[in-house]
Amino acid sequence: MKTSDYKELFKSEADEILQGLEEGVMNLERGSDREPVIEELFRHAHNLKGMSGAMGYDLVVEASHALENILDGCRRGTLDIDSAGTDVLLKVVDLLGALVRWTIEEEAGPGGNELLGEILALLDPMAGGNDGRCRGDQAGEDGGSAAEPESKETPAEEAGCAGTPAGMNSGIKSTKVDLERLDKLMDLVGELIISRIRLGSLAAEAGSRRLSEELTSSGRLISEIQKEVMEARLVPAGQVFHRFKRLAREAARELGKNVDFRIEGSEIGLDRTVLESMVDPLVHLIRNAIDHGVESPEERACSGKNETASVVLSARRERNRVILEVSDDGKGLDFEKIRQNISSSGQAVDRNAELTEEELCRILTAPGFSTRENVSRYSGRGIGMNVVMKVIDSLGGSLHVKSVPGSGTSISMHLPINLSIIKALLFHAGGNIHALPIECIKETARVEEGSFRTIRGRDVMETINGPVPVIRPGEIFGLDQEKAEIRFIKVILADTGEGDVCLVVNRILGQQDVVVKSLPNMIRGISGISGATILGSGKIAFIWDPRVLFHGRSTHESDKETVVSQN
Repeated sequence: MKTSDYKELFKSEADEILQGLEEGVMNLERGSDREPVIEELFRHAHNLKGMSGAMGYDLVVEASHALENILDGCRRGTLDIDSAGTDVLLKVVDLLGALVRWTIEEEAGPGGNELLGEILALLDPMAGGNDGRCRGDQAGEDGGSAAEPESKETPAEEAGCAGTPAGMNSGIKSTKVDLERLDKLMDLVGELIISRIRLGSLAAEAGSRRLSEELTSSGRLISEIQKEVMEARLVPAGQVFHRFKRLAREAARELGKNVDFRIEGSEIGLDRTVLESMVDPLVHLIRNAIDHGVESPEERACSGKNETASVVLSARRERNRVILEVSDDGKGLDFEKIRQNISSSGQAVDRNAELTEEELCRILTAPGFSTRENVSRYSGRGIGMNVVMKVIDSLGGSLHVKSVPGSGTSISMHLPINLSIIKALLFHAGGNIHALPIECIKETARVEEGSFRTIRGRDVMETINGPVPVIRPGEIFGLDQEKAEIRFIKVILADTGEGDVCLVVNRILGQQDVVVKSLPNMIRGISGISGATILGSGKIAFIWDPRVLFHGRSTHESDKETVVSQN
């Protein structure tokens, strides 16, 4: 066997095991039911040893064998792990990860032996040994040198049911697929959708009913393939979420706070690009919750709260969007202090009026804004929330902040599940076809020309929720609006995240799945354009991002001010 052929698989499996070890150790510290946790930790260490032995990675075998002995002693009740012991085990897991990476990369030098020595030196006192190795019962299957490759047990033997054929014919239920292969498959599905749209246009031009019917039938099959590929490409949020447990633990200990950090919805799937992009924003929000949000144990006790604060990282799915949320039960935002510091961000807000959610988001995410007087390792520079907002904007998402003084704060991010293929509304404006993501569309309508009202020099359309600003594409892009003597005009009511706008267009062409293509270098970075798609005609349509394109244009006067101005 050429071990080089299996390195990527070994690395993937080892990463999962190391993550499981870290999470299990922290579960011990949180006081979880110890017996199943110890069993799970032992299984992880045992599996890593077996995999490493098959690959001939003797140093990893010896290190994981030493850890396995400690965990075996815990299983048998001859050893116990206290809070200091969990610190040691977390350090061992870190070193074990470094040893695995060193081994896979085949680095030269004494680094591997030094890492192994550190691991054994940490584990030896826990086992009570004095010979440089962990002491434990090494009889039976683990007898002999730890560096020697072991005979791997059958699944039945590992389960403790040797000699029974149960489960032997259950079949393979899942397999691992490289993410790059899934990305390639998604690209091919995208090209298939573009081809289907082109064929639909040709069938319409030819007037062939039979061809149109066949294309409709094949379109349903392509949609099913698209749905399955998109679902397969989604990555469970837990693959990223669980790494934050260690972050929260270390931040709480350094700041002298008792924090119960919980994860909810780790099974929710997100597009890999979205999930990877959210790592840095989530790091900042979790640190913010622990540093700014929750109080010290003494402060919580004085307020009648449990001395252990709660910080929750959650994910939930609503229609075609995923909501990631970081919430805490701390002291909440200090609105008075925020008002006092508004001047530092250069923003103008009525200091006597209650802050709306939109205003609060705008203030907190402004570059340089901070309520901290001194800069610490975790906060005070006023750049973190600005970075969070920029990432969310780049993904076509929105940020929402809710806070109750004395009860806590929750910051939620509404994000698209998938970035490759979206449903969009196509419309005609300025002689070209454009697209808006369907989740931003509230409704489309046909209204009479001249039905708009003017309030302080600005056209608005009356809706059931009050007046909505009217926007014409020519105001933004300098597009020439088609002029004709017509009684009715087409409008699109869109949600910008700050409020609604009424977009006047020439024609509404309908909604369809579109494949999002990145913009060419020459126009990349144009504010308000998130991508492009290829139409059935072969032409390109730009995809608008209303949260950026209409920023600041969705505000309108309150109903009271409107009545006053009209009278």
